[in-house]
Order: sequence, then C-alpha cells, then structure tokens
Amino acid sequence: MEKELFRSWSKVLKERWGKRVQKISLDVGAGCPHREGLEAGGCIFCDYLGGGSGASLRGETLQEQIEKGFKVLAKRYKTDMAILYFQSYSSTNMPLDKLKDAILFAIETGMKLGQVKGLSVGARPDQIPKDFLDFLASLEGPDMGIWLELGIQTIDPSGLEWLNRGHGFEAIKRSLDLIRTYEQIQLCAHLIAGIPGENPKQLAISAKWLCENGAKGLKFHPLHVLKNTPLERLYVNQAYHPLSMEEYIRKVAEALRFISPETIIQRLTADATSHRLVAPKWISQKAIVIERLKKYMEENGITQGDSWGKSP
Repeated sequence: MEKELFRSWSKVLKERWGKRVQKISLDVGAGCPHREGLEAGGCIFCDYLGGGSGASLRGETLQEQIEKGFKVLAKRYKTDMAILYFQSYSSTNMPLDKLKDAILFAIETGMKLGQVKGLSVGARPDQIPKDFLDFLASLEGPDMGIWLELGIQTIDPSGLEWLNRGHGFEAIKRSLDLIRTYEQIQLCAHLIAGIPGENPKQLAISAKWLCENGAKGLKFHPLHVLKNTPLERLYVNQAYHPLSMEEYIRKVAEALRFISPETIIQRLTADATSHRLVAPKWISQKAIVIERLKKYMEENGITQGDSWGKSP
C-alpha cells in the first residue's frame, strides 16, 4: 500500500465513524481580551469577526446556528455527523458557567438534529483555566471526541511580538504543560507561515516543538491580509509582503517532514471570503493550493514524518 503524504483529518474521521463528519462553526460572542470591544485592537491579522463566522454580531442565536449547520451538512455534504466547533474569538473569554451552559445546550440541541461526534473549542493559550479543562475532560466518551484548538501561531518570541499576540512563549508552554495532564483532551495547534523576520524554517521548528509537547493535530495557515486590520495598513504602505503560493507550499511541506507521522493534519491552508480578503489573492484558491502541495511533496519525495526525530 502506498504511503500517504500526510495524515488527513477527514480520512481519520471517516475511518472512525464510517462516513463523513463535518464541523459546524459556532459563535457565542465571547470576544477577545486583546481587543477593544470587537471593532479594534487585537492581533495584527485579526478582523472584527475574530476568525469566525460573525453569527453573534448578526444576532443569530446558538440554536439558529446549529440548525443552519445541520441543514448545510445534509444538503452540501450528505451527512448528519458533526463536530460542534466553538470557533470565533477566544471561547474561554467569558464566564465559565455561561460557556458551560452554551456547550451543553449545543450538544443537546445537536443530538436532536443529527449525530454529534465531537466538540472543539477555540481559545488563546493565555486563557486556559484549569476549571474549564476539568469540564471539557468530563465530556469525553466513546462517541464524543474532545478537541481544544489553540491559536499558537508561532513559538518564536519575536514572531509573537510582531503579530501583537499579547502574550509570549511562556504562556504557550504553561498551557501545553497543563493540557498534557488531561488524556481526555486532544490539542490542535494553529500555526502561521510567513511572519516577517522569523527563521526561514520557523514553521517546521514550531510544528516539531508542538508535536513534542502534546499537540495531536495541527492547522497550517499563511499570513494573509484582511480588510480593516493593522496588517492591511502595513501592506498598503509596502511594509509587509505576503508569501507567494510556491513559498508557502515549500514551508508547509518542510514542516510536515519534521512532525510526528501520527499528528492529524486538520488544515493545510486558509481561506477568506472575497469581500474581506486583500492579499494574497491565491488564498481564495484553496483546492489548487492543496493539489500543488501534494504534487510538490510527491515530486520531492516528501511524506509527513519522514524526518521525525531530526532537527529542521
């Protein structure tokens, strides 16, 4: 049997559950401690939607979001199996009791509409209270996988500062040290390629370190420019130049080489709606990016984990 290029999230889910499982993105309006309200401040790349759908800003209730999500699953993906993904902003940036109630309500509502096979909660690494991890761990079971998604972006202190993340490497290390004590919770870390001034191999360095420190899944994203962000101002003033598609592909392929072969690749690139995206325009060609990445890996004899244990 031919070796896979990388360990695909969709394939892992299908092998476990027998058919397609799709995420439903949810927005509870948690906001972010690093923003001024929802309109200003925050990381250099983040717009007012906080990396999510903007459903809360549109006034959609949690029930409406879940109902809409299952309708999309049935119509577009021909499945009723879902992972409920609390995506927007930092979900733990709200009173714990309120977040618990929202999660339990979402699971109960989802079970009435289809099959909920997992829960995923997005958060900042400096907002991981132990009480919340205790709660998440209590939800894990044979039919319910629990994921915590952290916006790590990079482990390089200078990169974190350039991105204006509002925390340093120590916050990342503390959060991973704590999360590793919960075997019921699987960690998925988000990483950004193309941060100016970083080591050219930083994506691979960060990815390898995360795998060594408990990450079971990774999401890769190219740094891209959205409207009305600090990064847009830098781009307009020619103080920031995005990666080309080819540069991004090389960085991701290199990172895949140095991570554990067991790590689940949940995402290989980003996407953004045309009315929000400023640059680079190739971000909107997600399928093409992935196909070219596969071709590059095949042509260069690269597979995930083939340099695991070595240094980038």
